[in-house]
Amino acid sequence: MKRLILGLTLFSTSVLAGSVEITQSLGKLGYTGKDIKISDSPVKGFKSVITPDGRFYVTEDGKYLTQGPIYNLEGSQPVNIANSSNANLIKSIEKDAIVYKAKNEKYVISVFTDYTCHYCKLLHENINQYLDAGISVHYFAFPRAGADSDVGKDMQSIWSATDRKAAFDNAYKGKLITPANSMVPYVTQQFNVGKKLGITGTPAIILSSGQLISGYVPADKLVDILKKGGE
Repeated sequence: MKRLILGLTLFSTSVLAGSVEITQSLGKLGYTGKDIKISDSPVKGFKSVITPDGRFYVTEDGKYLTQGPIYNLEGSQPVNIANSSNANLIKSIEKDAIVYKAKNEKYVISVFTDYTCHYCKLLHENINQYLDAGISVHYFAFPRAGADSDVGKDMQSIWSATDRKAAFDNAYKGKLITPANSMVPYVTQQFNVGKKLGITGTPAIILSSGQLISGYVPADKLVDILKKGGE
């Protein structure tokens, strides 16, 4: 029993190693301890830190920070180690997606969208091209002005509607958005996940691998990316 307790203590200490230094350093960037979540990363000497503005990799002494993909080169092909974390974040909100399912589904993409965004509208106007290519589209809300903005409140009404898909389609056609009688918290949750993913604009596409693709990608070009494994 003593050995078991010792093992648990060592594990806990390992996870927390460098947390004070990292918290202090990120405090200089305006983040409080409540804003960040620190965990081990696959890269020796670095911690993974989730912030409201995405994932950072910070040295354990808190002196150096990087953001963006980090590749493992051990295998035959480079693997972005951040992708699995992105995929797990998507799973946390998956049940609240507005889903357009392809009849012959080959791929699933998650799209963070804002109905006032020109390229989001372009993507949705061509939704059938994605579906015909076997790409199911799972939509999540990312109001660019924030979850509490007027657009954010409109998107909350869409996600609170009895028929979300109809309300969603109408919004992209420029039709009036009817305020919901009661609001669900899904838009705020999705917006916060988008920030953790490092999304700053729309549309933002997340592949099933967790890879983030910023901006509009036509269906045919997206298929080419997906066929290559989406890495």
